[in-house]
Order: sequence, then C-alpha cells, then structure tokens
Amino acid sequence: MLKEKIKSFLAVCILIITIPYIITFFFQRNETLPGYEALRETDGENSFSQESSPIDKAADPKEASQEETPSKQADIDIEEYLIGIVATEISLDYEPEAIKAQAVIARTSLTAALDAGSSALPASMSREEMITLWGQDGFEENYQALVHAIQDTEGEILTYGGQPILAAFHAVSAGKTRDSKDASIENAPYLCSADTSLDIPSPDFLSVVFMEKKEFLRKLQEGCPAFDAEPEHVMEHFNIEARDGSGYVIQAKLGEAVMSGESLRECLGLNSSCFYIKEVEGQIRIVTRGLGHGLGLSQYAANEMAKEGKDYQEILSYFYKNTDLASQ
Repeated sequence: MLKEKIKSFLAVCILIITIPYIITFFFQRNETLPGYEALRETDGENSFSQESSPIDKAADPKEASQEETPSKQADIDIEEYLIGIVATEISLDYEPEAIKAQAVIARTSLTAALDAGSSALPASMSREEMITLWGQDGFEENYQALVHAIQDTEGEILTYGGQPILAAFHAVSAGKTRDSKDASIENAPYLCSADTSLDIPSPDFLSVVFMEKKEFLRKLQEGCPAFDAEPEHVMEHFNIEARDGSGYVIQAKLGEAVMSGESLRECLGLNSSCFYIKEVEGQIRIVTRGLGHGLGLSQYAANEMAKEGKDYQEILSYFYKNTDLASQ
C-alpha cells in the first residue's frame, strides 16, 4: 500500500515537472512555422482593407510592396508562394475574376523581385497561417479559390517594354485613380488616371473624423517637429498648397515647413492622401476619400467590374494602360 502511494506521488511530481516543457515546446514549434512572424506582425490589421496591401505603407509602391524578409529564391515553391501572396492581398469574398487579376499582379511583383535578385519578396502566408486565419473549414474553400486563380492565370505577368511592370494596387480609390507623374513615380507611364466611380458605394470610400485642435497640432508636430503654432491658431498656419488631378494632396505648408500629402496622411493616421481639412465649431474636421495611395488597380472597383461581367484581362488592361499580358 505504501509502495503504491509512493509511486503515485512520484508520477504526480514527474507530471508537474514535465508539463512546462511540453507547453514550451508546443508554442515554440508554432512560432517557427513558415511565415509565422509575418502573420504576428500584421495581427490586428485588416489584411483586406487598404492597409491590406503592404504597397500602401509608402508613397513609392515599388519599395512598399515588399516585406523586408530574406528570400531563399532557390528554395521556394513559386506557385505555393504565389498562393500565399494573393491570400494576403485581397478578400476571397471577391469575384473570381477580380481574384485572378490580383493573382497576375502578385506574379508580376514576384517575378520583378526575383529577376532583380532582390533580398526581399512580396509578403506571403503559409498554409498553417491560413488555417489559423480562416479555420480548417474556411481554409479548404479559400485555398481552392486561390489555387484556381493561380492555375487559370498560369505564368501570366504584366509587362511594359518587355519588362515586368510596377504593379501598384490599392483597396478603394477616391473616384479616380492617380497618374504616376503626379505621384512622382518615374518610368511607369502605364499608371494613368482612370475613372473609378464604381468605388463610390464602398463603405471605405468616405471617412469623416473630428479632432481637437490640440490633438491635431500634436499629430502635425510628430511629423514635422519644426512646425510651431498655438492650438487655437493652428489652421492659420496650415495650408494645402497642391493637389493632383485625382484630388490627392501633393503638398501642404505648415508654417515655413513643407510636407508631402503621403507624409501628412501618415502622421494624421488617414485612409488616404485625398483629404480635406476644415475648422468646424472649434474642432478640426477631416474628410477623407478612398483607402490607399490611389495608384494602379482599385480592388473594390475591379470587383464591381467583375460583377458586371468583365474578365480579369479586361480589368487589368483598364487599370494598366498599354501593358501586355505575357506568359513566362
């Protein structure tokens, strides 16, 4: 009887000692799954809102569309990697033709990065991350939609002059997409302004926020420390100086300092640089149109075009003028 009690006691002690190691091993294993860090870094963000697209985090989409993750170009499965890219870039509730258009955009960006020998590739999700995001049931359906989009556009990329284009995209435009010249992007004549009135019904088309003058001034000074003004008189020293043809702010004056529209967008935390600022009843009202930088394809408008019966080739040719859909 005593021996049995001793055995039970020892078994409980061993169990208590080993449980922490088992738990630690399990979580360490999950954190080493391919792409785990990328998923954790975007946790809390809506991957399918404009900030969905890493491209929108800077004014230069060529720079912003790539995650600073060392690439192992010789080791990656291109098609599998493409599936993960598209999964991060567009809502899979969208029409199949819109998803196919995004697949071509993703392949174009990946091809450009590989051809350039870049140490950074467009962000991608692993299967494990997709299961975490969608659950097992949602994963099966969404993964098949991604596979079909990749297979139906197999090998296709957008080119201009025989080279992969800068395949910029965003979630929702301000009613017109931007011209690359207005955004100071060189050698991208295919990024022309296009009518996107189909974006107007989007719930992300219009945003209105109010700020206290003190908060507004604090945010401006975070982006421009040289700006000096009293909160009550902040609007007397703030002026939008230039907009492009699509309504996006190009330049603003803060006292004697000058800021770009994209820099202002960032420091004020706005959806896009197409914004209008006015003092209303002692507060600062900011009306913003669109979600994203406004260059290239607008995903919401592309989806509406797909609903109207346009195929992915027509969608791409609408947003990227005079480009060729080439097979690798």
